[in-house]
Amino acid sequence: ANRSCAIILGIGGKPEKLINLPAAQQDGVLVLKRFSGGGTVVVDHDSLWTTFIGRNKVMKEVKPFPREIMQWSADVIFAPAFEKWNEQIVSSDETFGAATRKLLVAPKKRGRQTLVFQGKSCGFSGGFGESLVLPPELSLNESNTELQNCPRPKFQLRENDYVLGERKMGGNAQSIVKDGWLHHTSFLWDYDAHNMQYLTLPDKRPDYRGDRPHDEFLVKLKDHYDGRSTKHEFFGHVKSSASESFELEEVTIGEVLGLMNEKFGGLQGWFDGKCRTKPVRV
Repeated sequence: ANRSCAIILGIGGKPEKLINLPAAQQDGVLVLKRFSGGGTVVVDHDSLWTTFIGRNKVMKEVKPFPREIMQWSADVIFAPAFEKWNEQIVSSDETFGAATRKLLVAPKKRGRQTLVFQGKSCGFSGGFGESLVLPPELSLNESNTELQNCPRPKFQLRENDYVLGERKMGGNAQSIVKDGWLHHTSFLWDYDAHNMQYLTLPDKRPDYRGDRPHDEFLVKLKDHYDGRSTKHEFFGHVKSSASESFELEEVTIGEVLGLMNEKFGGLQGWFDGKCRTKPVRV
């Protein structure tokens, strides 16, 4: 059985229309139906998940409707987060280029030198009388220019999706009740293209997608940010953006599990009882 991923349907999703059932059945993939709306996604350990829970009496500026909630999340949280992320990379690139030129032009007279970039050795080392050799992909004259001229992906809310350019990298869903709402997103840091075979081309899809298959419609954040940042830094920038609108209090997984044990008889007890996300037999 393929336990490396799971298929998650929206509350109104029909497996026979949205899932390649023969492939999913053959591989024994776990299928769940969540309590929120939205489309069908394949998630794994490289999916990045965020959730916002809002109370109408507290967040009066956000009208409790899907489009308004998505627009709020894009404008207030995620667009600033991606802007901060891109600025961090630009700043790192400039530091990288300046440090590289300094090492090439004026190496220290004693000892050895190593350029460390974002906590990792970049392979630059040398001492008095030795030459410093750039990796093949960065020449002496082009290293800093190429880094600074790399196109920066622009975050946008496109219909119901978060996109970079013309490609989707984040899917949204909401659950709206009388007094409040929940908005959650799965971002694609990376994914196994093999697992996308479990999804069909849905009849209802955004206009900007057209008839593009998954491999031409989706984009991995890893393709734009890996090597110069990490997926963990994404959450740091989301928290930074959120802190401009909210007072944040961080809790540990242990504290959450303790609360689950106290209030709901443990995680399994909650899942078997009050949890509205349920397995689906296919």
